[in-house]
Amino acid sequence: MRALLAVDGSEQSTFAAGAVATLASITHLTILHVVDLPRLTFSMLGPEIAHDMTGMAQQAMQEEGEHILTQSLSLLSTVPCAPRTRMEEGAPAEIIMSVAKEERIDLILMGARGKGQMRELLLGSVSQRVLTHAPCPVLVVNSPLDNIRNLLAAIQGEEDIERISRFLQKHPFPNGASITLLTVVPIPRSLLRGGASASEEKVEQALKSAEEFLDRAVGQIQTSSYQVNPLVSLGGPASTILEEAKLLNPDAMMLGIHHPSTLTRFVLGSVSHTVIHHSAHPILVFR
Repeated sequence: MRALLAVDGSEQSTFAAGAVATLASITHLTILHVVDLPRLTFSMLGPEIAHDMTGMAQQAMQEEGEHILTQSLSLLSTVPCAPRTRMEEGAPAEIIMSVAKEERIDLILMGARGKGQMRELLLGSVSQRVLTHAPCPVLVVNSPLDNIRNLLAAIQGEEDIERISRFLQKHPFPNGASITLLTVVPIPRSLLRGGASASEEKVEQALKSAEEFLDRAVGQIQTSSYQVNPLVSLGGPASTILEEAKLLNPDAMMLGIHHPSTLTRFVLGSVSHTVIHHSAHPILVFR
């Protein structure tokens, strides 16, 4: 598996570096730092001094970048392959996605660096853009991730089954890892308590259909490497996924994401947006 670790010197990118050791079958690892040089203006100082000041700022940021890469490299002594470091200059999200495409990366790892104290601001603009447009799955790490033995994967359609199956074929997790496949039937749980018998019958039909869907998913995803268990739940998709995650307390969550123009429940800005921004667990977005 070919992995790209994007680092920016934050605590969260240190968590992402630590998460690399929890993955299996890494054959290629690039540690990337992007120097995001701001547009500095020193017009009041004259052109020569302004040029010198810009050069000094660029040199300082490059030196800081080298330090960040060296520090990240020191955290990866147990990785089976020899990591390579890379420093680029430009817009971070665009560079991360460009390098991922250039190096045919299978998984991007990055920290969830927040921009404020509000939970809704958990992800910064870089993480948000990479999650939305990256050419491969992305693991966003918002807390220390020392082991991956239990995962919760939320799926909602045949396309999700194909995508998660394709990703798992790369054997990204240690042997014996347990994966709970969750699908949410968007029906209020209150319908199971009282109400008209016709409504109860419809609910039972919906549950049976969801169970059959998960049976197909387990049959397609099940391998000798992982233990796969189905789970059907009722309620609002985003809140139910978060509730199940709180109960199961997985090491990480897996979530399908589709392009925002796709007509589906799992579009950024609705279910996936809510789960990603409110999850207490690292999230791997597969596509």
